[in-house]
Amino acid sequence: MSSHPALRYEAALKVTGSAVYEAEVLAPGMLHAALVKAPIGCGDVLSVDTTQAADLPGFAAAVCYVDAETLQPSPATALIRERAIHFAGQPVALVTAGTLQAAREAARAVRVTAQARPAVTSLAQGYDESFAPAMVGRFPAETRRGDAARALTDADLVMRNRYDTAVNNHHPMEPHAVVCWWEDGKAVVHTSTQAIFGTRAMIAHAFQMAASDIRVVSRFLGGGFGCKGPLWWPWMFWAMLASKKTGRPVRLELTRAQMFTLVGRRQQTVQDLGLGFSADGRLTGIEHHALAQTSTHADYSDSTAVYSRVLYACPNVTTTHRLVRTNEPQPVPMRAPGTAPGTFALESAFDEAAERLGLDPVELRVRNFADHDQETGRPWSSNSLLECYRVGAERFGWSQRPAKGTATDGRWRIGWGMASTLYPAIRQACRVRVELTVDASLRVQCGTQDMGSGTYTALAQMAASSLGIPVSQVTVELGDTLLPEGPFSGGSQVTASLTPAAEMAMTRLRTRLANMAVTDERSPLAGQPVEGLEFRDATIRSRTGNVGESLTDVLARGAAEGLEAEGESVATQHQSLVASSMGYGAVLVEVGVDAELGEIRVRRVCGAFAAGHILNPLLAKSQYVGGLIGGIGMALHERTATDLASGQIVGDSFADYPIPVHADMPEFDIAMIEEEDPHLPGGVKGIGMLGTAGIQAAIANAVYHATGKRIRSLPIQIESIIE
Repeated sequence: MSSHPALRYEAALKVTGSAVYEAEVLAPGMLHAALVKAPIGCGDVLSVDTTQAADLPGFAAAVCYVDAETLQPSPATALIRERAIHFAGQPVALVTAGTLQAAREAARAVRVTAQARPAVTSLAQGYDESFAPAMVGRFPAETRRGDAARALTDADLVMRNRYDTAVNNHHPMEPHAVVCWWEDGKAVVHTSTQAIFGTRAMIAHAFQMAASDIRVVSRFLGGGFGCKGPLWWPWMFWAMLASKKTGRPVRLELTRAQMFTLVGRRQQTVQDLGLGFSADGRLTGIEHHALAQTSTHADYSDSTAVYSRVLYACPNVTTTHRLVRTNEPQPVPMRAPGTAPGTFALESAFDEAAERLGLDPVELRVRNFADHDQETGRPWSSNSLLECYRVGAERFGWSQRPAKGTATDGRWRIGWGMASTLYPAIRQACRVRVELTVDASLRVQCGTQDMGSGTYTALAQMAASSLGIPVSQVTVELGDTLLPEGPFSGGSQVTASLTPAAEMAMTRLRTRLANMAVTDERSPLAGQPVEGLEFRDATIRSRTGNVGESLTDVLARGAAEGLEAEGESVATQHQSLVASSMGYGAVLVEVGVDAELGEIRVRRVCGAFAAGHILNPLLAKSQYVGGLIGGIGMALHERTATDLASGQIVGDSFADYPIPVHADMPEFDIAMIEEEDPHLPGGVKGIGMLGTAGIQAAIANAVYHATGKRIRSLPIQIESIIE
């Protein structure tokens, strides 16, 4: 399908307030819910006394572990079924009342008795108890190729350093929320989730009911970045139990403070990275060992060291991952999971090696380009990383890079840095249904959800382009489990999963329309070869002759009741892969550093990205810029700190958790290298993660270029510069 910079399909709905988010759903007789916090950070609940709360005006009901014992045991229900307290801020009960104020007042009146146990509140405390998970995401936690230890011993140059990244929180603009009720034993759940069908499946398991008796709706999402998934389910289940207990709809919305503790975080990492090079700058060995935090009640590890296996050509590579359990909130994937912290270490080390070898940082990366997948031996389905380097360097003006520490602009010391970025191109199974009415209006349906990244627009654009009608004649329906099953929103997969399914559905619809026209003696197209027809301007036309017929006329005669077609795509893991697929990019930045005040400003960013076929350049640019901004936050601003004595989050608001704002924005220059990829259905790779990784190292490298200070810990703060 063609590339076209269509404006956002749902833009007017959002800017006028007509787009209804799930927290805004109003249900008759609705109760409001508030969560009751544990008084300690590690231990066990002995009792939950709601007597005082029940005497307050408006109180309706409370639920706790006693009520949740009716749910099926699983990782998704463990926190609410059991008495164990794993982290400070963990809820131990949910209270409902007629108003939100009354619910919060009642929650404060609940008396919780608990027995404390010693808590592990930092990664350093648990070093001796670290363990190796079996998998990190979709990858083995440990791999060995060749003999990395021997290669580093024999190398002409060895770079070995420790790299640290802090805990970050996702903080989408829209907090997590649910409005739920029961109708004749069936559940209706309006909730902010990145996976409506995954949510339905977990409700079915927890409540031991048929999936067909559950409807999950999430038509609009105000962002997610990985946190609107499994960690939200326990608190949503409590709301559903409260609704069942009271017989009334229940609404629960998390506070901003609760989003620091209850729905995930980017895990803290400590990385030991060793690179070995020959004298001419060829990689001879890589050792990359990642240590990260997980919780005491579940395991999670980013694939932090995985990308050191594949980004560059190297015959000897060893990578490992280990986890430390702490009494802190559970980490989950956060935009660019693994690649963001992992490339910070790898690309910082590459910059350091380039200086030691006397090579330009871009040239060193070019010399180590991997022309095939180093792990599997398979060819790349497409790989335009070299073109990303070339285009990015040219647009940025890299050839004019000044000597280290020599460029100034008033009080600012100017530095330039660059880094590579990558992310796997993967897909999920997906179904799309299209319905065409006699007036040539088209309805497109898919049970995925739009996090704000443009799924509505992409589907509308693809369908309109295929049928040759304006987008204004297309209605897109998403975010409802009554629709054909679509993918969850994560891993930069949605558009890549939707595209082949939508193409198949539209091809089937076009074929039926074309056959109707050429086999109908009343049509001007009667007898024309189907392969010689095109759809343009709401008309079916012959490419060779000046004949055509409107869609409405074809439908009026042959399908007055309309037409319907479906398409489907399969998940990557269910395909026989003959090639490996990655999206790639090069990120180049200019920073200004005030050496006296320690202030760092990102002045301009050039990102050159290659991610297959770009359906909509406007949406793609928005995704890339959004990712780069998130990467700037990780590099310079964001850190979630824990009080070691209590385990409490220190500063659980935006007043104490700085994020990039408009005043921090640099000039962005985005280049999109179009790729033809015959191995990918639809030719589409995901783009949401590419911009978020790489820029952290590029900024750190630029700070070094400006100041001569090599910083290997994120975020880079004022004290990093002036110490």
